[in-house]
Amino acid sequence: MTYLISAPSQETRLETQTVFYPTLRQLVRLLPMDRKRVVEYVREEAKHNPFLINTPDSSAQSGGREALLEDVLPDWYHPPAQELSLQEHLYGQISALSLPQKRSDALIYLTQWLSPSGYLEGSAESWAAGTVWSPRELEAALPALQSLDPPGIGARSLRECLLLQLKDQPQTLAFLLVQSYLEALENCSGSSLESKRNRELLLQKLHQNPQYSDANIETLTAAISLIQELEPRPARNFGHTNVPIVTPDLKAERQSGGDWQVSPIYEVNQRFCLNGEAIELLAKSNKRSRDTQRLELLLQKAQNLLAALNQWQENILKVGQFLVERQQAFLNSRNKLDLVPTPQQLVAQTVGLSNATVSRIVRGRYLLICDRQNQTIPLASLCVAVRVGGRTPQQVQQLLVQLIQEESPTNPYTDEQLAQLLGIRFGLPIARRTVTKYRQLLSLESSHRRETASGIKK
Repeated sequence: MTYLISAPSQETRLETQTVFYPTLRQLVRLLPMDRKRVVEYVREEAKHNPFLINTPDSSAQSGGREALLEDVLPDWYHPPAQELSLQEHLYGQISALSLPQKRSDALIYLTQWLSPSGYLEGSAESWAAGTVWSPRELEAALPALQSLDPPGIGARSLRECLLLQLKDQPQTLAFLLVQSYLEALENCSGSSLESKRNRELLLQKLHQNPQYSDANIETLTAAISLIQELEPRPARNFGHTNVPIVTPDLKAERQSGGDWQVSPIYEVNQRFCLNGEAIELLAKSNKRSRDTQRLELLLQKAQNLLAALNQWQENILKVGQFLVERQQAFLNSRNKLDLVPTPQQLVAQTVGLSNATVSRIVRGRYLLICDRQNQTIPLASLCVAVRVGGRTPQQVQQLLVQLIQEESPTNPYTDEQLAQLLGIRFGLPIARRTVTKYRQLLSLESSHRRETASGIKK
């Protein structure tokens, strides 16, 4: 995005790269975080940056600041490394992959379903619920997740975890044991007589496979030892950040005129500011040039972070305002049928942000509806994709229920007839297989079963 009329000089281009790009990088890091994580992140940065202060505690910054430069040099500039979380470890690898943006975002989203042990929990249907991805798309992204480090990450069972670690050795005895005899291995380790007997019984089973007819106790013991060296909990050595279940960043309140208006629950960007005393001391410092340059870089880092924090707050509010204004009917009724189709692409075009930015904002973020119920809903639930005939899936399913309720019990509509009726009566060009899918999602029986059930009732 360029606003320069004349060609910029080399110095101008270099300055743009060093000032703007770090701010953008910080913004990308902040966007997926809710307000609590953002506050924790910036507070942690403030601990190691004398130019960044927490405004509620600004009174504690006064007094004794004359020793600031002596305090921060030289030890402060090299703080001990923080424990790397599993998610941060995976994000770095995902960003290095040459993947389409949607596939990359899907991979990042799947990491939220990883347990502290590194196993992928839930089903494809639960992963996809309330997201822009279908179960099939998320399942297609799973092999890429399982190819990342640490080996075994993203497995859905112990067997799959061990097999992922042995994927480069598919013809080995260890791979066969994990694949077909994992349960039997539990009683084969150790030096007791019972363990030795169990190994002999397992060896007899292996001899039934021509490929391993020459296996002996030594090779079996070596294979078991190799399996025991594998990691059953791939994420053991990483910190783990649980995805917050409900941490609303925005709230919607009904105004006196009846309309709903959105506002931040907490002005995070007002929580932190630059330390004026530290900046003044830096300007007066007679320290060596190298030390001064170090502090100037830290000042620039604080400025970039605060700029990103302001942009983070502004972008979230901008998206929230648009969605609340568009979904006024739903906020009044809380009926999903009143949701107006609002794909993320429409949000991005309207508020002037990229699709990727809008996706990061709505994913995992919540809206508190302030009324008697005080209901908290995912912000993504207001981004309803357009399906058939400009209607939401819930609206199409409701029309489907309406047709079935009106049908003759002795001559119920087939899925093909239902598709035709949806087109004739409601102008919905819908395929029979789509009708079948929606009917099954509604737990409605086929026409044959409905007819049979009607006969039984009689």
